[in-house]
Amino acid sequence: MPSLDQIAVEAKIAITSLRQSYASLLDSSGSIAGHVAERVRLWQSASAAELKADFPFASYEQQLSNWQTRNQSPPVLSAELAAAVKDYVALCHAAKLPDNQSFWQRELAAVTDTEKIAEKRQTDSTVSARLLRDEWQKALDKARAEWELERISVLRRQFMEELEAFLQLLQQLHQQLEILGLDPGIFLDLSKVNLSAQEIERFQRWAKYLANDPGVRSLCDLLGKLRQLEVSERIERTQVHYKQDVGLPDINSQEEIIGIRLGRDIEHVLPSELALLADPETSILFDLKYVESRLMCFDMQGIQCAQQHHQREELRSVEEVAKQGPMVICVDTSGSMSGMPETVAKAVALFIAGKAKQQKRACYLINFSTGIETLDLGDDFGMEALIKFLGMSFHGGTDAIPALNHALGVIQNETYERADLLMISDFIMASLPGQICQQIEQQRKHGHRFYSLVVGDCFMSQRLTSLFDHEWVYDPHSSKIHGLVGFQQRLADGLEN
Repeated sequence: MPSLDQIAVEAKIAITSLRQSYASLLDSSGSIAGHVAERVRLWQSASAAELKADFPFASYEQQLSNWQTRNQSPPVLSAELAAAVKDYVALCHAAKLPDNQSFWQRELAAVTDTEKIAEKRQTDSTVSARLLRDEWQKALDKARAEWELERISVLRRQFMEELEAFLQLLQQLHQQLEILGLDPGIFLDLSKVNLSAQEIERFQRWAKYLANDPGVRSLCDLLGKLRQLEVSERIERTQVHYKQDVGLPDINSQEEIIGIRLGRDIEHVLPSELALLADPETSILFDLKYVESRLMCFDMQGIQCAQQHHQREELRSVEEVAKQGPMVICVDTSGSMSGMPETVAKAVALFIAGKAKQQKRACYLINFSTGIETLDLGDDFGMEALIKFLGMSFHGGTDAIPALNHALGVIQNETYERADLLMISDFIMASLPGQICQQIEQQRKHGHRFYSLVVGDCFMSQRLTSLFDHEWVYDPHSSKIHGLVGFQQRLADGLEN
């Protein structure tokens, strides 16, 4: 139990230290904080198991257990006591503890003195055996405590070095993803993935390349705006709400004369009726009309201004930007792409896949050389699978036909309706058969768009311009992008409008 308590204390110290050093990272991501807590819990269990398995004084512990059992059946023979003392002294030497050997030599001499009677020797032997048992237990407990404290300290230091290195990678990657405009929570959701330090370092290398290369950054910005120039117009029937001011009679207000009525309101009686009071004979008629409420009076009322709500149906012309649809990305990992071109291709693929996930767009990856490997990045795809997929390389020849055939089959699925296809390659390959070109043209009529990113300067420009809707040429050595003039002009015109 003391070892478990000490491990728990060290675990609390570790968590406190990590929260102080990586507060912003842990506060920004619940999955990373949960991952750290789980790592600490596993370390506690592993450390407890290691302390139990690697205890260097286990043999002395077993000897003590045997001696305790022997003490339950006295008397103890002098030879047995001598052997036990020898084992006890060996433990003290191994644990670098005082052995008090002179004392035990005197005890042995006392129990083996031939001049003493047998009963006295048995009593002394039993007392010495029990004393040896207690001293042996104290020495073993002290040796265990000192060894465990030292071992736990070493284990915690090793664990902290490993975990802090991992968190340092995550913190750097978190900052780089924010610079790129990507949601770190998508990539660093450790509740769904179990990324190793090597995978994190590979991921960080791609992210660092994206962050530090202005050419690739501008290229990714352009690719991220695909479909934003396509604006359609539609007529829709809408209900229009409007307000109208109207005057409503207010019976509680008497601001204007609106007519004549019969009554007995003296203040509103007509002058002709009041004239009846001038003659005693006609005043009787006035009194009679008053009693019967038949006096002619002015009718008074006020006007209150109020708003009435109305709605009418109208036809309106509405412009809308075409929805950014799914993405199909073909990445060339043949031998001719080895080195910088392949790094650029995978960095761009990683960026676009991350954007697709952030924008909730379906994304399908095809890694090709002479063969293909595929990965469907659905709604619940893990970044672990993406990073491992991008780590694949064929380093063989280049054959785009299997990749394009597979991609053309994918975009016919309902999930990838109106999908954009992007092929990233150096395009050092043979010409494509006419059947594929016809299929591409046919799919273009169904709303699909085809784009190419040429990494390098050795390509067949004439074939590219006739096959793809847009082409970009990126030189990884100079970080310059070519073939963007027309697209950039369209982009500027579209944003101005």
